[in-house]
Amino acid sequence: MTDAKLQKARAVAEKAAQELAALEAAEADKAEQIAAEREAKQRELDAEFLAQWERLDADLQESGNKSASDAVYEGTDPIAAVAVFWVERAKRNTVRQHARNAAFRLHGEHPAEGFATHLSDRDMMIADRLEEAISRAASLHAADLADELDSKWLVSEDGV
Repeated sequence: MTDAKLQKARAVAEKAAQELAALEAAEADKAEQIAAEREAKQRELDAEFLAQWERLDADLQESGNKSASDAVYEGTDPIAAVAVFWVERAKRNTVRQHARNAAFRLHGEHPAEGFATHLSDRDMMIADRLEEAISRAASLHAADLADELDSKWLVSEDGV
């Protein structure tokens, strides 16, 4: 190859390298902008979630709060009440974990001790809980009947 052809080839290669560098820089700028927008959106979502996670937790607690005793007393399925309790408890732990993660992303450090703590795992002991539920419901039914009998068959203190 002649010296002129080498210089021409080098010039073409240099120009191509400059164009490639410009394209790569533009691509990097675009990626940086997208990352910044994503981070800003995530911060916004994290702040919004942190403003409402306690309500979500309370709603789940309320929906899983019906005891097996209440279910037996009302004549509904106590096993379903126990199952709903455990399902809602697992959901509450998911909400709490999400709150801890959001707080970390938003503040860059782990949240304070006691923030959105994990609800401890407990042994389900369904048979024991069902026995307790039936016993408690039986006591409630007996108390209801006692009140009914007392009101019908006993003279009240005011004599009526």
